[in-house]
Amino acid sequence: MGTLTADVPRLDEHCLHKLASSCRLTSTSNCCACADERPHSRTYSKYIDGVGFVQRGTRWQSYCWFCKEFWTNRIACTDPPLLTSQTQIPLIPDQSEFLRRWFEFHQGYRIVTGPDGCENRIAVIGEPFREVSPGFLPRTLDQLREGIPNDESMPENRFPREKLESEEQTDSTPQQSIEEALDNLLDEVEQEDDMIPLRQQRGSRHAEEQSNANAPITRRQSRLQRAADRATRVFGTREDVQQDDYQSPISGMYSRAMERYQQAEAQRRSTNEQPP
Repeated sequence: MGTLTADVPRLDEHCLHKLASSCRLTSTSNCCACADERPHSRTYSKYIDGVGFVQRGTRWQSYCWFCKEFWTNRIACTDPPLLTSQTQIPLIPDQSEFLRRWFEFHQGYRIVTGPDGCENRIAVIGEPFREVSPGFLPRTLDQLREGIPNDESMPENRFPREKLESEEQTDSTPQQSIEEALDNLLDEVEQEDDMIPLRQQRGSRHAEEQSNANAPITRRQSRLQRAADRATRVFGTREDVQQDDYQSPISGMYSRAMERYQQAEAQRRSTNEQPP
């Protein structure tokens, strides 16, 4: 795909991205991104066959083919990388520096101001725009001779961006290392273990149960107690399991249900067999 606006003059009513994106909108002087009046969102819906609408889309997925290619390439060239949820097209990431370089290729020269204040024009020559995908800069003659591919890895296509406010807040927040997190977890476990009272080595069983009843219940003990209760409801107590005629509570429930069903069926058959 190439850029089709190489020979189109730049007009004052054009938005900054109109020519660089090679936008196909003819009824407006704005590109698809500048004409998009929807409020910005972190996610956008997208339809996937067999699944339906999911929040995996992008803001520019429904733009014209050239604008969609332009913003896809520009997001890929962002340095440092930017998540799709962090973008606010056409504001974030800012494309001012890229557009300034692009229009130098478009007009064919660059204005340089000398030490004495005089302005000089320096020719800027690159490959034809029809061979450049929207969102990339044309390669110079030296780059063409060296066979450098024109993609997001080319340094000339990558421009550093400013940090977002959310990223600055994240950087200012002290980060906890893995070692510190493990140490904190071990400290919590030790604190829980310290809360478990020491059982009396001697004394009657009643005194031991009484002391355990008065002891504070920790989170670990609570989890163990809930697990024991669930096991008792499913399998029964230890004494029940050790019996020769052991039957789990679930099996007993189904057996009683089957007996009631058989009794109901027998009563129904006896009622139907009685003569009128």
